[in-house]
Amino acid sequence: MHLADYRIAPAETQIIKAFAIVAMLVHHLFLETPEYGLGIYSLAIAGKVCVALFVFLSGYGMAMSFPQKKDSRLNTAKTFFFFLGKRYVKFFLNYWVVFAISVLIGIFCFGRTLEIAYGTRDGLLAKFISDIFGLRGFGSYNITWWFNELILVLWLLFPLLYVAMRNMFVSLCVIVFLFINPGDILYICEIFANCLSIYILPFSIGICMALHAERINNVLNAIPQKILLGVLAVATTIFLFLRGVALFPEFSYFRVDPFATVSLVLFVVCLCRSTKLQFAPLQFIGKHSMNMYLTHTFIFGYFFHDFIYGLDYPILMFLALFGISLLISVLIEFAKNKLGFYRLQSEIVSLISRQIPSNRN
Repeated sequence: MHLADYRIAPAETQIIKAFAIVAMLVHHLFLETPEYGLGIYSLAIAGKVCVALFVFLSGYGMAMSFPQKKDSRLNTAKTFFFFLGKRYVKFFLNYWVVFAISVLIGIFCFGRTLEIAYGTRDGLLAKFISDIFGLRGFGSYNITWWFNELILVLWLLFPLLYVAMRNMFVSLCVIVFLFINPGDILYICEIFANCLSIYILPFSIGICMALHAERINNVLNAIPQKILLGVLAVATTIFLFLRGVALFPEFSYFRVDPFATVSLVLFVVCLCRSTKLQFAPLQFIGKHSMNMYLTHTFIFGYFFHDFIYGLDYPILMFLALFGISLLISVLIEFAKNKLGFYRLQSEIVSLISRQIPSNRN
């Protein structure tokens, strides 16, 4: 009997990112506009799952791509250091492009000065520099960039979590501990990044699922694919419903996110396996998700608020925000390609990659 491989392929990662960015746009557009009805408002609350999806994919992708050495002595701090270095370089190079464009346009075209964005002239240079390095949290030039600080700190924790997740028993104990959060002990993590105590869990689950993909495959292959697809579809719907409608206060909002994330991810993978479809439009959207995340708040929140909300109908608001965000990303990527951005990035990453110890046969 042919066994399916339920590991997340690169194409499926982009499809999941497409779902995540759509959820983010809905969340940000309608969370503070309950006047559009309970249904739209519930969707906005459920859309917050986007953060868990992004951090899960990050943890999963890092664990899958971390170099596995035949000689375990090569898995040293040096390997982790340069592995993370590549990750940070890619992030900052792409972030700085959008940062520079956004701040220049914001200041000179829309009057969003640094004083307005940061709320004061005191320590303006220090705040600006910390924003350049993604460490301003909710005080960033763009409030949505609070996520930068979170993901940068999660990456720093990757070596510790990777080592912990290699053992199945230890990983399950860690995951249960992170979910229960006894005595709210994890809230001390908030001194390092906003919401770190919440999103370290889906990040850890992503790492765990990558490291134990073979065991997970064996479990999932024991279930007929059509039944598995149906179960995952129902589970995802229920979890997202519970996130948006707090029927059980102790199991709602962010506490549902790990379950909704895993079920949605596996549903997408199972759907791709069973239908053999590529979902190319979703892959295209997923590839632009980072730029869309970095820019969409400028459109509906800072620069064109009256235009977006002046469309009156929620579907038109969403389509306008989605379309403009995607178009801006396409233009940014076109310019980056023409200017040799990715050639430069590739050279820097290759230079770092050469510093990672290799197997010696």
